[in-house]
Amino acid sequence: MIRGFIQFCKELIQDRKVIFDLAKNDFKAKYTNSLLGVVWAFMLPLTIILVLWFVFQVGFKSTPVDNIPFVLWYIPAFLSWNFFTDAFGAGAGCISDYSYLVKNMQFRVSALPVVKILSSSFVHLFFIGFIFVIYAVYGWMPNIYNIQVVYYYICMVVLLLGVSWIMSALAVFSRDILNIIQLVVQVGFWATPLMWDPRSMPHIVQMVVKINPMYYICTGYRETFCGQTWFWKHPMLTLYFWIFATAQLILGAYVFHKLRPQFADML
Repeated sequence: MIRGFIQFCKELIQDRKVIFDLAKNDFKAKYTNSLLGVVWAFMLPLTIILVLWFVFQVGFKSTPVDNIPFVLWYIPAFLSWNFFTDAFGAGAGCISDYSYLVKNMQFRVSALPVVKILSSSFVHLFFIGFIFVIYAVYGWMPNIYNIQVVYYYICMVVLLLGVSWIMSALAVFSRDILNIIQLVVQVGFWATPLMWDPRSMPHIVQMVVKINPMYYICTGYRETFCGQTWFWKHPMLTLYFWIFATAQLILGAYVFHKLRPQFADML
């Protein structure tokens, strides 16, 4: 299994131009028939951020969290969650989206989730830059802790790859999988501490919330920009996340490999 994954990584590097071109075309294709085109990819997250800023900062006059303005505390976690949900949903449907490649024996179908993750990354990278701009407006300048965004992005990609392999393989056999994903995303938005501080909850609730691997990533993004805390300061959470993500990656590779021969017949 480990040898197969190493080989998979080598082939990704070899086929990087093809994968990048597919991701670029995938990104453009999402908005081909709309008047504003790819602008819509940035419009929705910006609108949500603006509305929530107005509601909580202007309307409710939310108090700062750890002396950090609410909007600065909220944006990094929200944008990491937005990237996850976008890539998760797209990755689950990648087999049917690229059915013509599934029937091409020369193309490595297991790379299709990578195409979707990379496509979603274009928007995410833009919003990472947007975070720096918003922080600068509030007078918060870049610091050394910001480099951790690379680490947490890698965490996200590993988590997404494993879950996308599982869900995309299962979605070929049942379209209900995509509806289940929408339900999980809706529940996950409120269950993940994006708009609320878990430290204000009872200890048992905090323990339950931390089971969600996105807790580690969303909190990590937040600490990268406004917490000034290195990821290794949370050794148990870091260990738990990588055990979970690695196990999911292995399971995802197994499920995808096991079901792959039946994809062409089911499409």
